[in-house]
Amino acid sequence: MAISARGLHVPASRPYSGFYRAPVAAITLDGVKLAFPLLLAAAVLLVLAAETPSVEERLARHRNLGKAFYENPTTQAEAVAEFRKALDLAPNSVREKLNYGLALLRAGRAEEGVAALKDVQQRDGKLPHTWFNLGVFYKKAGDVPRAIAQFERMEALTPKEPIVRYQLGTLYKLAERTDDARAQFELAANLDPNLAAAHFQLYNMDRQAGRKESAAGQLAAFTRLKKQAEGAVIPEDVDWCVYAEIYDPPAAAAANVPPAAPSFEDLKLEGKADPKTAGLGAIDSTGAGQPDLLVWSSDRILLYRRGVEPIRDSGFENLTGIIYIAPGDFDNDGWMDLCVLTESGPLLYRNVKGRFEKYEAGLPTRRFDRAVWIDYDHDYDLDLILLGDAPLLMRNQGSAGFADRTADFPFVAGAVADAFKLRVNPDSKAFDLAVIYRDRAPVLYRDQLGGRYETATFDGKARDLTAIEEDFDGDGRKDRASIDADGSIHLKHNRTRTQNRWIRVQLTGVKSLKLAQDAEVEIKAGKLYRKQAYEGLPLLFDTGGYPEADVVRITWPNGLIQNEVRQATNRSYVYKEAQRLSGSCPMIWTWDGKQFQFITDVLGVAPLGASDGEGTYFPVAHQEFIRIPGPALTAQDGRYEVRITEELSEVSYLDQVRLYALDHPSDTEVFTNDKFKGPPFPAFRLFGVNRRLYPKSARDDTGRDVRPRLLAQDHKYSDEFRRSESGVAELHTLDLDFDESAAPNGRAVLVLNGWVDWADGSTFRRTAQEVTGGLVFPYLQMKDATGHWRTVNEDMGMPSGKPKSIAVELNFISASREIRIVTNLCVYWDEIFLSEESAPPAVSQREVPIAAASLRFRGFSASKIDPERKQPETFFYNIVSPTSFWNPTPGLYTRYGDVRELIEDVDDRLVVMGSGDELRLSFRAGGLPAIPPAWKRDFLLKVDGWAKDRDPNTAFSSTVEPLPFHAMSRYPYPGNEHYPDDAAHARYLRECNTRPALRLIRPLGEGNR
Repeated sequence: MAISARGLHVPASRPYSGFYRAPVAAITLDGVKLAFPLLLAAAVLLVLAAETPSVEERLARHRNLGKAFYENPTTQAEAVAEFRKALDLAPNSVREKLNYGLALLRAGRAEEGVAALKDVQQRDGKLPHTWFNLGVFYKKAGDVPRAIAQFERMEALTPKEPIVRYQLGTLYKLAERTDDARAQFELAANLDPNLAAAHFQLYNMDRQAGRKESAAGQLAAFTRLKKQAEGAVIPEDVDWCVYAEIYDPPAAAAANVPPAAPSFEDLKLEGKADPKTAGLGAIDSTGAGQPDLLVWSSDRILLYRRGVEPIRDSGFENLTGIIYIAPGDFDNDGWMDLCVLTESGPLLYRNVKGRFEKYEAGLPTRRFDRAVWIDYDHDYDLDLILLGDAPLLMRNQGSAGFADRTADFPFVAGAVADAFKLRVNPDSKAFDLAVIYRDRAPVLYRDQLGGRYETATFDGKARDLTAIEEDFDGDGRKDRASIDADGSIHLKHNRTRTQNRWIRVQLTGVKSLKLAQDAEVEIKAGKLYRKQAYEGLPLLFDTGGYPEADVVRITWPNGLIQNEVRQATNRSYVYKEAQRLSGSCPMIWTWDGKQFQFITDVLGVAPLGASDGEGTYFPVAHQEFIRIPGPALTAQDGRYEVRITEELSEVSYLDQVRLYALDHPSDTEVFTNDKFKGPPFPAFRLFGVNRRLYPKSARDDTGRDVRPRLLAQDHKYSDEFRRSESGVAELHTLDLDFDESAAPNGRAVLVLNGWVDWADGSTFRRTAQEVTGGLVFPYLQMKDATGHWRTVNEDMGMPSGKPKSIAVELNFISASREIRIVTNLCVYWDEIFLSEESAPPAVSQREVPIAAASLRFRGFSASKIDPERKQPETFFYNIVSPTSFWNPTPGLYTRYGDVRELIEDVDDRLVVMGSGDELRLSFRAGGLPAIPPAWKRDFLLKVDGWAKDRDPNTAFSSTVEPLPFHAMSRYPYPGNEHYPDDAAHARYLRECNTRPALRLIRPLGEGNR
């Protein structure tokens, strides 16, 4: 990898618009120039402006808004409306009609959308977009001849488009035109050697034809490309090329804003600095949402409120020997803290509401050249990297302080001139680190996620720290701070008279860090597009003469996207991170005679590769039985219809799905033994309940009476414990007292219904570092004969996700019937009762034969999220969107269509499902016997498989592979284990797992040709 870095500058002859951002470093990676996203980007913005918007400007606004709504899963109707307005302004424009048609397709109005695209095709047959999009539509509909016709015309228009060649190859293959298919795949691979899917298809064809040498070469190319793509948020998508999306050709913005002569008012500030050791920075020291000027040199630290007013009592008095200062909110309280490097060692200073107080962190007392705050292990806090001759990594462990984890990092020792974090791949969750050494070549440390880094070389030079630019006075114009050769400190207020307008963006993290470090912000206003990275200080965007920004898009550090539309200019905005679902488990739906009813989620017992804390992973079960009440599953045309949908940012691997009819006496309730717990995993068994015994009292650890909340499944949960947004609660208890006459033989079954608001793997990792003991899974205590609490079940289990009932067998240790549940997870109990029956119930269990199983892309159900996270999410099957707030995990998924063969038996031939996919299951109802008198029928759905989310601390979270299998000892499995490689599994991989990940969301600034 070759990367070069150099400073940027603005030519003196360029007209000045009144908005200027400081020169910073830039990198060139494989010939592509990238500004450091985590530094301030250099730009002079010259854009269209007019007092009265022209038709062209109104068109641009409707296009921008339409595109923003188009990419938002919940605003497809709004996208149609905006593109309709654009079409009304330009009724003869094929561009507007094309985009209107695409919006109709995405909104589910397929007939209207296809008609619009056909109309565009007739009016302008040379526009490639219609041929491509109609071709994809017909292919997904299974109409191969029409799809071929569309793509053959597309090929004539764009002969050098590799995706078109690939599409033709797959269609010719479906039409059994093998030679034509191979020719197209070869052309695709030649046109784009990095198109992994083409190499995979050629590998399969060569292998089937017995061309072993050629097959090996294609497999090697595919494997290499797949490895290169690991970690990318945006995966390869063979259903996308530049002609697939909204037609948004890039257009240079004309300089309608009259050029303005730069004008500055020079103010010499109180105090001086040593120019040979000085540096400047901007921080929000007071939490006011405005930058303050930070100045340091070897003998002092100076702080100026809004760049001009000296702050006398800053907390740095009498501090000397200063080398460098790195801002970072290490305690995540929303106030910017500092790491001050001195000749005698690094010092940490906490920002206590505007005054800095020294924080004893146990850091070494030796010299370092540079410090960088970076969340290297992706656990929602900032870790400290200290660079120099003896570099150090200090991991932030929250209340446990900092721990030396230098062995985790592939440091290159040496004197350092500069260091900064960046994202070489802006479409990833990685935080890379660039280090400029004084006496050796620079090193780029590439984040591999999960706390692992690798080194690469690049060319670069150190930044100039003696001059910065920020809008210190909040007037929408960049001011300049600098240190002269004599050590005097100057602030030059920007007084340029300009017609440019602006927007200031401040972010507040909720699940992310409170200062939202490492988020990215994009704006689009008319033909203007800009993108900056957020580092805890409000960002200023020039919007030219536009009175409104059409879209402000925020990409939070976890990859989730938030769009804010129609934002007036010349204003400051504070955006709070919105509640978003990202990972959970696949959802179960059943046809109840009127609609598909949400039952619960599944495979919460099988979180593949989920981090349990300190570099280890949860043991994984692979089987779960879901109880379906009889009225929730009604036969339609002789079949029971079940759906499994993948709604969130994860991958599901399903090996077997079976349905059982469960007949039992009407006065007996049946519960399963399924729950989330560690090994040994619960064996399958059923519990029968004839009589419910509710507690006579129930109190939480504050003594609050919560019994009324535990008497029925009414969504009134015991929820008064304190918790964080990330899914961790204070250690809390629930005390239950049953009548002493209950369970006279000392044995009983405790049945609990509730749900869990899961913490993700990164939260598990952070909490495991705390001295408080990390995450405490629910355990159960009883009172002994002396009245003392004794732990009798260290892992009682809990619901594996959305509302479910679990059963816990009890053997009381005294005459007391008092029970205590202890945890610091966010477990919400809805109903709890005791059953005195512990023997297996009288049931008749019969398998319902499967009739059909097919996989398709469906989209994403609408959901309702409780802002306080005290209620489980609600999903609506009949309200569906084709887009999401994330892209699916990169890799190969199971091809759409018939998958019955794959889910009939436990054989490691998996249905691999991605975000937006749906497994449609039909079971034959006709063979079941009549229900006996005084009996009723419920159902059990057995699901065997796993689910893997995209948390950075989940093993292999950025790829579909490696595939799990039942004989693995753990996941990730060791080097001496591997997925089955016999002929049957090789055929399965070759013929079934051939569908590359979809690409559902595009960068806001990505335009089409």
